[in-house]
Amino acid sequence: GATDAEYLASGQRDVQEMLDICNRANVQVDTLGNILEFGCADGRMLRWLRHLASDREVGGTDIHAGRIHWCKQNLGPPFHFITHTTVPHLPFEDRHFGFVYAGSVFTHIEDLADAWFAELRRVLRPGGKLFVTVHLKNDIALLRTKYRDSGLAELLRSHPEYERFIATDFAMFTIGRSSNSFVFYDLDYLRTNLTPMYRVLSVTEGVRSYQNALLVERV
Repeated sequence: GATDAEYLASGQRDVQEMLDICNRANVQVDTLGNILEFGCADGRMLRWLRHLASDREVGGTDIHAGRIHWCKQNLGPPFHFITHTTVPHLPFEDRHFGFVYAGSVFTHIEDLADAWFAELRRVLRPGGKLFVTVHLKNDIALLRTKYRDSGLAELLRSHPEYERFIATDFAMFTIGRSSNSFVFYDLDYLRTNLTPMYRVLSVTEGVRSYQNALLVERV
């Protein structure tokens, strides 16, 4: 955000949007038990779940140790924070959480996305819910029209492979690598990959302007 207030308001807005999507799918987050934000950064979203942190574990993880250190100093307690690596492993017991969410995280995970979906399934209890935002094919049209002047649209247009990728009937493609990557999926392909691990409850377009929200249930 351009200001502290704008930054904080964006986190509150994204949390409310997530909770609204869950409510429309008859998922009440406050009934699911322990909560984890996967990729919490500076707690932009997590801080707005303080009302749930009095009677359960609510915490965040991130690969950026400096951000987790800041969160521990400024947001914990009541929240709990742990640094993890890019290797798909989290330091939690099996079935520890009832709700896990990851906003703008799987938009940047390429080769190990399947392994991370499996790891999040491991730490979810049966029937637990996972909320993630992803880039799908429909986002390409938005980035070429309504959001043409956005920073992401400009970055994608500058990449030599982008136009070739979007001209194909792709299942998935990646622009860039590591934490600087941008990953796009075909929805049917993503559903097929998730089916052994999760049941898809809802897909919501236009989340965070040009992302999509997937709400799934651990099977």
